[in-house]
Amino acid sequence: MDGALRLVEARGPSSTAAQRNIQVKLKERQTPRYGVVSAKDRVNTLIDVFLVEMEASDKADRTKDKYSYCVKKYIKPALGSVRISEVTSGVVDHFIRTLVSDVGSSTARSCGAVLSWMFKVALRHDAVTVNPVVGVSIPKNSTAKPKALDMTQYQDLRRKLIAWEQAPALGRPRMQELHEIADFLVGTGLRPGELLALHWEDIDLESDPPTVSISATVIRTTSGGVRIQDHPKSRHGVRRLTLPAFLVVELRKRLVRQENASSPNPIDLVFPSSTGTLIDANNVGKVWRKAADSIGYDWVTFRTLRKSNATVIARSMGAEAAAYQLGHSKIAMTQEHYIEEYKEALDTRAALDGFASPLAIEAKKPLQAQPEASDSDAEE
Repeated sequence: MDGALRLVEARGPSSTAAQRNIQVKLKERQTPRYGVVSAKDRVNTLIDVFLVEMEASDKADRTKDKYSYCVKKYIKPALGSVRISEVTSGVVDHFIRTLVSDVGSSTARSCGAVLSWMFKVALRHDAVTVNPVVGVSIPKNSTAKPKALDMTQYQDLRRKLIAWEQAPALGRPRMQELHEIADFLVGTGLRPGELLALHWEDIDLESDPPTVSISATVIRTTSGGVRIQDHPKSRHGVRRLTLPAFLVVELRKRLVRQENASSPNPIDLVFPSSTGTLIDANNVGKVWRKAADSIGYDWVTFRTLRKSNATVIARSMGAEAAAYQLGHSKIAMTQEHYIEEYKEALDTRAALDGFASPLAIEAKKPLQAQPEASDSDAEE
């Protein structure tokens, strides 16, 4: 490790034997390794080291859960018994292509990200000399162009949604607050988890303008339960938004209704369950899909409401304002995935008429009416 060159000698009864002995000596004098894993270890050993590092990282809890699932479900069964030195770019490429075929490109990309991180760990421990994931092409998800609701469509959806909630149903009564959740999502652009993590102390209805502060989200744990994560999906998700007037009216009514209700709400949630606990966003999403299918809006999801919010803001205030509203760090992502393309023709005539020639400008003037011919003129 000191970088000094040294002469190594070896003897033997023959030239071939001396060469063998010098090779043994050189091997014994190789630079010492201080890694926890080596090239001869199995990938399972690397997985153990990786999981410890991942848990100590600042990754979001949801990301940690997703990566742990990828390791347990896909990487360990397929590559766990392979030696680290035997994991080449070809092996990784075959693994990724198989995943794309079996479970789709989204899962394949997640597993590719995990493998890349794992072999960065192996690289630091001198178990490999190059990351085999580098250079492997992982297919991108095919994403459709954003589609949003306009205001007329949303009002129609809302009327039908309320009618669906109030219609008699067999078994358990239908969720009566689905339209209020939709109003809040389309009026603020929040993620469902951010909405369900809101406490009344996060909302200031008396300020001018009224605001809501976003600083947490509801996540599903590996055990299947839900809890509040003390930060949103990313650091850019921490933001304060203004509340439109119609939401302020709804929230005032909701606060009075909760204060007069007998149902518990020990942690003062804006949208608690019937027993006063956290609501799982996945469960609300299942109810939404059932309702949306029934009322003829099967293409509308909670994310569509978020896109609708972003599209309206972008039309009037620009894409940068829409990106802040949604809690995005990159405006390009908001434009690509959340803002619906403008399909109507913009009236740009006033801006472009300056290019016209004098003759063209003269041609635009209305024609003067010609005097009608008199009877005497007609006889002539």
